[in-house]
Amino acid sequence: MIGNVLGNRYEIIEKIGGGGMALVYKARCKLLNRFVAIKVLRSELTEDEEFISRFSIESQAAASLSHPNIVSIYDVGQQDDIYYIVMEYIDGITLKELITKNGALSWKDALNYSVQICSGLEHAHKKHIVHRDIKPHNIMITKDGMVKVTDFGIARAATSATLTLGGNTIGSVHYFSPEQARGGYTDEKSDIYSLGIVMYEMLTGRVPFDGESPVAVAIKHIQSQPIPPSHLNKNIPIALQSIILKAISKEQSRRYPSATSMLKDLYKAFDHPNEDFIEEGNIDDSPTQKIPIINIDGSEEMGKKKKKSKKEDKIAVIAAIITSLFIIGAISFVGYNMIQNYLVANKNTQQSVPNLIGKDISTIKSFYSDPEKFNIVEVQQVYSDEYAQGEIISQEPIADMIVKLPETIKVTVSKGPRMIKVPELTNKEYRQAEIELERNELSYKVIYEFHDTIPEGIVIRHVPEADVEVKAGDIVNLYVSNGREVKMVKVPDFIGKSEDEVIKMIAQVGLVKGHIKTEISTEPKNTVIGQSIPANTEVEEKTAIDLVVSGGQLTDERERYININLPQDKDTVKVKVVANSNEGSKVVYQKTHDRDDSPVTVKLTGKGIISIQVYFDNILKAEDTIDFGE
Repeated sequence: MIGNVLGNRYEIIEKIGGGGMALVYKARCKLLNRFVAIKVLRSELTEDEEFISRFSIESQAAASLSHPNIVSIYDVGQQDDIYYIVMEYIDGITLKELITKNGALSWKDALNYSVQICSGLEHAHKKHIVHRDIKPHNIMITKDGMVKVTDFGIARAATSATLTLGGNTIGSVHYFSPEQARGGYTDEKSDIYSLGIVMYEMLTGRVPFDGESPVAVAIKHIQSQPIPPSHLNKNIPIALQSIILKAISKEQSRRYPSATSMLKDLYKAFDHPNEDFIEEGNIDDSPTQKIPIINIDGSEEMGKKKKKSKKEDKIAVIAAIITSLFIIGAISFVGYNMIQNYLVANKNTQQSVPNLIGKDISTIKSFYSDPEKFNIVEVQQVYSDEYAQGEIISQEPIADMIVKLPETIKVTVSKGPRMIKVPELTNKEYRQAEIELERNELSYKVIYEFHDTIPEGIVIRHVPEADVEVKAGDIVNLYVSNGREVKMVKVPDFIGKSEDEVIKMIAQVGLVKGHIKTEISTEPKNTVIGQSIPANTEVEEKTAIDLVVSGGQLTDERERYININLPQDKDTVKVKVVANSNEGSKVVYQKTHDRDDSPVTVKLTGKGIISIQVYFDNILKAEDTIDFGE
């Protein structure tokens, strides 16, 4: 595969990994000038329709995901019998390698990685995609500490019929959920269980269940209780232990209902690591109820009694209806006359209730000041975006209702819109910033930007800025780093051009001048005769280019050149060359060099025989004589 070009675009450079289904290669995208990772289905599986189907599922499921903590899928393709997926290239190590190298991580690092993993799972689960193989081997850590969840090779769209495939258990048994071990129903809570196992390993340096065989480990997932993590590492905070134990509960109903709910507890653990604020999962939504036994003996006799009872009930109902009609008629007649007499007697003391909605409370109280008519009573004040401060929002009785005076009107008054100060969110992880905005009842919009120094996923700035007062529910724009934008540059051909011209060209195309070495050459003096990277090679912007420059030719009469090898045990050395002749001593060369400049070529001019002395840091290191001729 090395050297092959897939899809007329992706040049395979080297193999960087592999799994049960595929091999992973580093490649260069010739179109976009960037490195990518390419997952290629193993050749021995290309004739297996089931594996081809799973490989297709991976590409379709993973390609729909777009999240800073999930490895991006750029392209999918097939060339002859080669099936491949083009993915984001991650320059880093797996979480498993990190744990193997360092052992148990600090709780803050483990919590930081857990938040990022859970954030990626939250995004996938919202798109109804279950990973089903969360383990440290499938989690990459970049050099700047960002987490990238990879290998959605056995992810499937979650439906009501999501089952482990045909008894063929998939994934790594040490991170299985109990339902996966049984070959039963799997859903988002299976990923939550596996994340809990990964957190356990990050904080203790070991998995909770181990055994002599995969079957033994699977049985422990189903039956055994884990040793509490704090028994293995006393530095684990209470909150983290509680989160882990809830996530790895045997019963799915006891686990977190979603990655979102787990993520909120993880963020809360940053601020309150030693508080046990974790709520237990629901055990039984529908408890079993005892149903009473129905006696069916003597059914014929009961039927006869039932018929007789129905006849008697029918007569009683008819009699009750006749009596009720008579009473209702009498009451209606008397009541009507009483109401008529009352209305006539009180006609002059009735009035409709005025509409006070939207009017200023102070003005209304001063206007309705007659105690014999309406008494305005303010019962409460509430925040309102619709009504200004002091305006009436609601009233009781309502407007236009006929009431007898005097009447008390109870009103609710607006306190105006609720104003909230925007918190400081710069340099925070964007999910933490979102949670903080939600706590402050503010909405948000995430806008991604490239940045040369701020790591991916970190808030660069936000608008409005910190301490600005806004209304509850207003939108805060979060400008989040997408990491450094990798730009590729084509190296020009510098050979034959002057040193000064080449230095200007290097700066113009976005490269950086490296070391410059002078060598004796038949080319004119100060002409570039060599470059460290060949012309037309594509490299990242700001790559350093080393040059070799001609020092001109040796002459038999007036010029001589000497090459001085620099000491390699010092980073820098001051080189001084002294020429001694009949005319006296003279410093002909003096300059400080890096050890990588070795050898240094020094041009000497003179006449006759001259003694040469070479000094390193003012200490004499070599002497020689040179005959320049007459």
